[in-house]
Amino acid sequence: MNDSADDWLQERQKDDLQVDGALLPGTAVGACRIVALLGRGGFAEVYRGEDADGRPVAIKILHRLDDRSRARFEQETRILLQIRHPNFPRMLSFGSCGERPYVVMEFLRGLELPHGDRPVADFLLTLISAVDELHRHGYVHRDIKPANVLARDDGEPVLIDFGLACPVSKALREKNALSVDGDRRMTVGTPGYSAPEQFSGQATGCEADVHALGALIRDCLRGREPKCWQKILLKATNSNPDVRYPTARDLGRAIRRRHAWRNGLILAAGAALLAVASLVVAEFVQSARVESMPKELPRSDRI
Repeated sequence: MNDSADDWLQERQKDDLQVDGALLPGTAVGACRIVALLGRGGFAEVYRGEDADGRPVAIKILHRLDDRSRARFEQETRILLQIRHPNFPRMLSFGSCGERPYVVMEFLRGLELPHGDRPVADFLLTLISAVDELHRHGYVHRDIKPANVLARDDGEPVLIDFGLACPVSKALREKNALSVDGDRRMTVGTPGYSAPEQFSGQATGCEADVHALGALIRDCLRGREPKCWQKILLKATNSNPDVRYPTARDLGRAIRRRHAWRNGLILAAGAALLAVASLVVAEFVQSARVESMPKELPRSDRI
């Protein structure tokens, strides 16, 4: 969306429902000001903003003021305050704008999913480290998908949007199911990434995040996963949570083992090629020495 107020208003007129009640550019939110609306989720809006020094920030502000939405927003804020990880967004401040709570975070950019064996593995292991930190503190994210992975200017991936995150103990106790809020059908998660149990009324644990991470592997490899990835992918995305890796850390171990095995094969193959090359060179040098020797000794040297 463009930065100017005129362009923003033109975009607003195209779809009043999507931006109904959104804040206009220039609106003060704490020590920051709104620049443009970036998007609207189920209960919050995200704006591009500027701090007092003109630096870009992201401002997330609640737009649904019911108790359930407030509880989710407060929990997301609590998670960002309590759990620090280099691949979580940096929270800069928080407060209320009238009745609407907000958080100000570092500004992040869109991320293009990597492809290729090593880049995919590095990306997944970085993301798994963030998810594992969430699991270690007793939470399940429940909405891992490409749109919820952004990047810093240096390309470092950052896991965002903890609005659906839930304590594992609560997620296991309060089973998920489709519900209706007014005329809207509500789900917990995103089809195609979230685990089947998130939509079928079953208990949800860390295995649900493993399923979403597996779906990201599938997206990165674009449906043409090498044979060495297939076993990991099939286990991670199995429809039965009992078959999946129990936690993100277990998935990470499988990826590391797979790469250690693959790198070992590469090293072994390289050593074998080097040995063959050394034999070829030695044979060539020996042949050259034989060719350079005189056919017979000089007459004066004969006995």
